[in-house]
Amino acid sequence: MKRFQLLLVCCILIGKISAQSIEWQLVSSISPGVIDLLATDRNSHVFVADKEGNIRQYNSAGDSVNVYSPPFRSKLTNLETQWTVNLFLFSADLQQFELLDRFLRPITTASIRDHDLGVIRQATLGNGNTIWMVDETRLSLVKWDYRRQIILQEQPFSLILDNDLHSILNIAERKNLLFLHSQGKGVLIFDNQANLITRLQDIPDTELYFTDDFVYYFDQQKAYRTAYTTKQTESFDLPNTTYQKMAVSPTRIFFSTGSRVDIFKKPSTW
Repeated sequence: MKRFQLLLVCCILIGKISAQSIEWQLVSSISPGVIDLLATDRNSHVFVADKEGNIRQYNSAGDSVNVYSPPFRSKLTNLETQWTVNLFLFSADLQQFELLDRFLRPITTASIRDHDLGVIRQATLGNGNTIWMVDETRLSLVKWDYRRQIILQEQPFSLILDNDLHSILNIAERKNLLFLHSQGKGVLIFDNQANLITRLQDIPDTELYFTDDFVYYFDQQKAYRTAYTTKQTESFDLPNTTYQKMAVSPTRIFFSTGSRVDIFKKPSTW
């Protein structure tokens, strides 16, 4: 019986974090300058933002496509490019968000200070012309319709987070699921009505990249991906340990240092 229990524990541990050996195929490298944020879309374009909010767009081969320079220079808190039609930009410093089309042409800009909202530190674009916001003034999660400029719902943290103290590091919506990355508490997953579904307890306090099915992150030696549904984590060795950021598309994996992006063909096993 003891031997069976030991075998079961080993199987659970192996299932939790499994390592993969990957042969990396480098497609191209680009040097856009200072890289503050890195993102990609479903067409494997790569987007790079610097510390003043300028954005450069490249195709999957590394060719320059478009450049965007905002009228007000500021560091971006969030750059979301996975939506089919729009890009979402949010600056906590300016308390402002902006939507661009796929060619980096401005669609709309809104200042949070002009509306009945508090101090917003994190925001993400949702389905149906909505934006999810972390309101630090009222300690609540707000769902806002940016076209009608009305609050659709507001959930106090005390109700949805079990009266526990949280410092939200990041927020993202994928497939009608809302992800809150909480310092020291992993990733909390909600439905589109802000009802808590589950938690990825073991996600560390580091920069995350969300796709439709996985969350990706780094440590000093390896990169990891965790499935939302099974909570299974896989690890793989990096092609270069100097990388600081990553982004994942259906056909490419992008790794960046402080000033260079290496574009790799996405392995067939991924």
